[in-house]
Amino acid sequence: MTVAINGRFLVSSFGGARRFANELIERLARLRGDVLLLTPPLPADVTPPDVPVQTIGRFTGPLWEQVELPLWLSSHGRPLLLNPATIAPVAYSPQISVVHDIAPVLRPHDFTTLFRLQWQLSVRFGMLRRRRSLVTISDVSRREIADHFSVDPGRIDVVYPGADSLAAGETRAGVHPASFLVFGRHGAAKNIRTVVDALAQLPASSPIAVQFIGQLDPALEPYAREKRVTPERLVWRGRVSDEELAAEYAQAIGFVWPSLHEGFGLPPVEAQSLGVPVIASDIPINREILGESALYFPATEPAALAAAMAELATDADLRAALSARGLENAGRFSWEGTALGWDALIRRESL
Repeated sequence: MTVAINGRFLVSSFGGARRFANELIERLARLRGDVLLLTPPLPADVTPPDVPVQTIGRFTGPLWEQVELPLWLSSHGRPLLLNPATIAPVAYSPQISVVHDIAPVLRPHDFTTLFRLQWQLSVRFGMLRRRRSLVTISDVSRREIADHFSVDPGRIDVVYPGADSLAAGETRAGVHPASFLVFGRHGAAKNIRTVVDALAQLPASSPIAVQFIGQLDPALEPYAREKRVTPERLVWRGRVSDEELAAEYAQAIGFVWPSLHEGFGLPPVEAQSLGVPVIASDIPINREILGESALYFPATEPAALAAAMAELATDADLRAALSARGLENAGRFSWEGTALGWDALIRRESL
């Protein structure tokens, strides 16, 4: 039996969704001998290593996914198709697809009109039909998807992602002794301005600084100036490799995760896997994933975040306790476990 994988994510996905797809596919390829990644025409260096790959078709966008991919599958025995990155062919079965969250509904301005249309069609008229299995990455996300599409949540499987991608890094010389790490991403739901607002409320004598990493929201620096946050509190690090990210975690005294909404949220658990204490917004998904292993603050209260950062920066015992609890919590989430969960779904669909 061949298990085909929809490789369009290599063209259009990024961030956590792309990491999820790459990690899942690599682990499944090790676990099973029948995995085949199907991709549109791509540069050779973007495909996951050690995964059998076949390039098909001429297009790269919706025409490839909705026309060329299902036609190829139909002419090659109709194998089971895995869609690891939210969008899937509407008119093909059998298939198993993942939907991470309902962000296109909650934050439509963060997505193109074309993507939102594809997402609605794929889920409503594709993934929720007979002989199609839908998977998500948390119980919170399962409830939200079921409520939005008015379906029984029992029709949706939950398989947690892993959080053990990063190897421990080495602390660089000359780093700030009280530096927190934050992903400075665009989007209102990421709630990054609350971190800037919290910095603005810290007393001048506080040694706390923040490193903003990742694909930074270009509006953050002007906003920090508007809020009169002193430049020595801010480091605009930007995009980093996985090795550099591990090094940044190694030198941070804490990781701040202020999101208003997530389907799961890999970064705080990845931080915990490297022993970094986490301060997180008090929202349902964070309570589900992080439990009692994080220090929480009301998501829209910068003063509470400032107080939590100050407490963590000055209390070595608290940092040690959160580090230990975080390591234990992160141990629940491995990519091997994710692959085994998906393998069980594949075996169920193949009966």
